[in-house]
Amino acid sequence: FAIYVLHNASIIQNFTRKIRKGIFTTSSTRSYSGRKSLTPTWPYSGPFLNSAPSEAFVTFSNNNPKYLALLTNVLDTVHLFSTRPIIAYGVDVDLDLDTVKYPRLIKRRLSQKDCGPSIYFCKIYAIVESQVDYGIYIEADTLVNWNVDILFDVLHRWPYPLPLAPRHPDDPNNYLNFLTQFKLGLKNRTTPYIHAHILWNYRAYPFLQRAVNLLRQGQFMGANFDETAINILLWQAKSNHTLCKVDPYVSYLSSYELSEQICKTYCHTAYILIHGAKDPTDMANIIVRLKNHTGSPFVQTPKHGFHYLNETQYTCCYPDSHPSSMHPLLCEHRI
Repeated sequence: FAIYVLHNASIIQNFTRKIRKGIFTTSSTRSYSGRKSLTPTWPYSGPFLNSAPSEAFVTFSNNNPKYLALLTNVLDTVHLFSTRPIIAYGVDVDLDLDTVKYPRLIKRRLSQKDCGPSIYFCKIYAIVESQVDYGIYIEADTLVNWNVDILFDVLHRWPYPLPLAPRHPDDPNNYLNFLTQFKLGLKNRTTPYIHAHILWNYRAYPFLQRAVNLLRQGQFMGANFDETAINILLWQAKSNHTLCKVDPYVSYLSSYELSEQICKTYCHTAYILIHGAKDPTDMANIIVRLKNHTGSPFVQTPKHGFHYLNETQYTCCYPDSHPSSMHPLLCEHRI
């Protein structure tokens, strides 16, 4: 991993050189440290020309009424539980969302042709286009819990030029062809398979821009598309950290509500993002359930119930990994 960091330093230098030569313009956004962002400024389409915040959630959708209804619930939880803004990209549309009702909503527009041949690739494109210094991508079927802003703390401590993502509970093992294409084998998987709820900071933009370039070229058309791409490229980079499983499937929410003492399936979980709600009415009901448990302990253990992060004798990392000294939500893998 250290070798990759040293190698990637030259990529960052080249990226910065392009900015200084005017190939890219720099964002006027500054982080808490006063650092001027070195991420590229992209042309916006549509009427929403908001400057980039330093920290934000990012998502995308079209104007399909079902997706908009899902996204409205996402906006509800972001405005309820977080202090950060959310950037929502409309794919070839101006999203029909109310910025008066949602004052921290920033609406932008992107073109499908800029993403690559699959709509799924718009996720990575939106991330790069966002220009935020610290970002969390969330799907339209994912609600945030009361503790979600902890994830921004992780990003401020993360020192490496790679994105982060939570461990996936089930490896699909459907990516062997892509491993071969990138001259990797099963033994080169330096972390468990990750779920593409991507977190990133400004250091990861060269990595993410490379991913966008490959996706535009038609790479990763198959398996799990953008998720496969991020896994393969992280293994190629010799990444050795994942987030804890911070995005449990919605069907497991009752375990959190009941603060169950014994966990039988998919334990080692931090209930921060609730994933997989496909029905708008169900999502609205889940929001009520989350509100009713605001402040509850959220780190699930196999045999000792739920706990808070500062109870360091407990961890959300799986037994085959080690809690990182950087943050209790980070797990180091020594494969």
